[in-house]
Amino acid sequence: MSYDKTPRTDAASALHKIDDLLSRARFSAALEAIAGLRAGRSVPDALETPLLLARCRALLGLGRWKEVAEAAERKLSELYALRPDEKRSLLEFHIAAGRAVWRLGRPSRAEEHFRAAYHISRWEFDDAAGMLRSRNLLGLCFLGAGEIHRAAGEFARGQAQAREAGLVHEEASFSLNGSIALAKIGQLEQSEHELARARTLFGERGHSRGKVQARLFHGYLSRIRGDLREAEASVHGALSEAEEHGFERERVIALEYLGDLALERHDNQSAVERLEQALVLAERIAPEGDLIPELCRRIAEVHVLIGEPNRALITCERGLRVAVAIHDRFEEAATQRVMAMAHLLLGHREKAGRIAQEGAALLRKLEASYELMRLLVWTGEMFLAGGDAEERREGRDALWEARSLSMAMKLEPWLERIEKDLGVEIVPSPGPSPLAGHVDPELPRGSDPDCFRWGIITQDPRMIDLIGMLERASSSRLPILILGESGTGKELLARAAHGLSDRAARPFVVGHCSALSDGILDVELFGKDPEGPGGGGARNGLFEAASRGVIYLDEVGELLTSAQAKLLRVIEMGELRRVGSMGVRQVDVRVIVASTRDLGALVRRGLFRDDLYYRLNGIRLEVPPLRERPGDIGLIGRHLLHHACAQAGKHITLSEEAWARLASHPWPGNVGELKSVIDRTVALASDGERLLADSVQLQPAVRVSATARDASSVRAPRRGGDPEERNRIVDALRAHGGNQSEAARSLDGMKRTTLLYKMKKMDIRPEEYRSAPPR
Repeated sequence: MSYDKTPRTDAASALHKIDDLLSRARFSAALEAIAGLRAGRSVPDALETPLLLARCRALLGLGRWKEVAEAAERKLSELYALRPDEKRSLLEFHIAAGRAVWRLGRPSRAEEHFRAAYHISRWEFDDAAGMLRSRNLLGLCFLGAGEIHRAAGEFARGQAQAREAGLVHEEASFSLNGSIALAKIGQLEQSEHELARARTLFGERGHSRGKVQARLFHGYLSRIRGDLREAEASVHGALSEAEEHGFERERVIALEYLGDLALERHDNQSAVERLEQALVLAERIAPEGDLIPELCRRIAEVHVLIGEPNRALITCERGLRVAVAIHDRFEEAATQRVMAMAHLLLGHREKAGRIAQEGAALLRKLEASYELMRLLVWTGEMFLAGGDAEERREGRDALWEARSLSMAMKLEPWLERIEKDLGVEIVPSPGPSPLAGHVDPELPRGSDPDCFRWGIITQDPRMIDLIGMLERASSSRLPILILGESGTGKELLARAAHGLSDRAARPFVVGHCSALSDGILDVELFGKDPEGPGGGGARNGLFEAASRGVIYLDEVGELLTSAQAKLLRVIEMGELRRVGSMGVRQVDVRVIVASTRDLGALVRRGLFRDDLYYRLNGIRLEVPPLRERPGDIGLIGRHLLHHACAQAGKHITLSEEAWARLASHPWPGNVGELKSVIDRTVALASDGERLLADSVQLQPAVRVSATARDASSVRAPRRGGDPEERNRIVDALRAHGGNQSEAARSLDGMKRTTLLYKMKKMDIRPEEYRSAPPR
């Protein structure tokens, strides 16, 4: 097509056609049309900026990031210098530049561009949709860089803003992207909830591309849940819609997912055909784009399965080159599993193990639970299949970690596979239980006897499964992490783990981290030599007291960084250094820790060491609160009532209405609160009395909003700053447009370094309060 003698109106019409090509992901055709429009003639000044922007969009689609970054940032400099009032152009070029420099590995610069676009949309146009577009891109930037939790936070904030503004399409987009982020970190139930909302919203708006994308992701989630029929129906439907509307990117993803489904059915030929068809289309759209690494990884896995490891490695290297170039950390990590598989097939067992361990370390840092689980299962099965006793122990440890992940994600097919692998390796208990064949006369009717053996009164399947898990892991040396609210029985589970293990005859030592002041924490845990601070004689710490046994550390999230480093050394090396000593002592201790806090959130905020968190997360037990076990309330309550009456020398009964009232209470203090209520009720009642519902004195339930509940679950350890000070700092930053020096001076002359320290500790991001875009 020639545009040599095109009048101005025809040039505008041609620009409209270029926009249409871009909307259908026909990027090469769009570039050709732009070149044709410019050929042999001068373009009207009014069309120069729109044409440059269209060219940047086409280059972005083709993955030519460097060209976009140079052109967009050059244009931004020109606009700020000569035409600063052209805010709409500034907005669009900030977005184009942000997307390009993000892919070039400059995330901080990308964030500046996206936040500049956000502020222009907000302050210059009061454009809620524009603000949300910038926030969505910022979240995608974090997602691609492997900062998945940060991405999920941006998507959640954007979703709330879109809902408040009544922007249905934008809310649906944030819900869909949030669903993808949550799935990557293994929060599958929340992911499915967000996806369901996205599908509903896209359906209301009739947005074709959004509906196709949501349908595709539904197919993906169905596949990893093991529902292949539902997955296939969803993906085939999405493929038909993508072809009908000319959505090329969605068509590639649909073919990729169909290849995955063929792989699940062990139809390797169909899998490789689908995946290679998808790769051809992806290369046509963007030869250096983000679809290339994941397609290469999947094709390489098929090559391994059909016995072509060298082709697999070549394909992996190709995908890795693109992943590294565009800084896709997730694909860099996920590809390690397939490379390890290929090296094992080539007979490079040691190299395969090393690559797998490196990949697992990367995936732990990203908290990519599903891919980490897959890699750990493969690693565990490889080590169990041969090698020496040490390798087999490492294999069991990898499988136990994978089991914790699959259990948290509720992936039953994977759980069954891992259980089968571990069943071969489980070492039976040293001898029959002293309670075998004996029914404890105090066993409450309906309570599980295996749990009651350890003082746990329950009929809840989740609690019973936790005990079963500890029993099966009795021979493992992996640390155990127990998470749950206060009063749910975490210490009882720790004692059960000790009693079920081959260390049952050895010490069980308890350390309450929250009860130890910072000054004596190290001494209490690791001991001290006579030369240590405070003088006095030598002193054993809790770890030495637990030698050859088990140590249980409650509220491990309270440990200072120095103590965290020492704990990591004990777990990894079996070594500790007393306070005041230069020598190293060897200890053989199995470590069990517990916390009421979200340790993963503390890691993300820099308050807990990530390497320690990953090591502690070997076997993870999540204890459900009492309010989620309504069947246990009456069971535990009757047992507590029996003992309270025996101690008081009374005979008290509760009416059915009283028991119903207890069952409906939320029990924020869990079993501890229930015991207090029963003890108080018995103390105030007369002997022989039958109590009605009104006679049971319950503490009023404290209403906690979802926001406050989320905040409390990730609150900093007790050394964090107070809320009032945080509000003062935020107000100062807002008043001074994010300028940290000015904000510090306004806070009674606070030093800037002090302000920086406080902002880091309180997770305050000054860039969120900037009032002007970067120049």
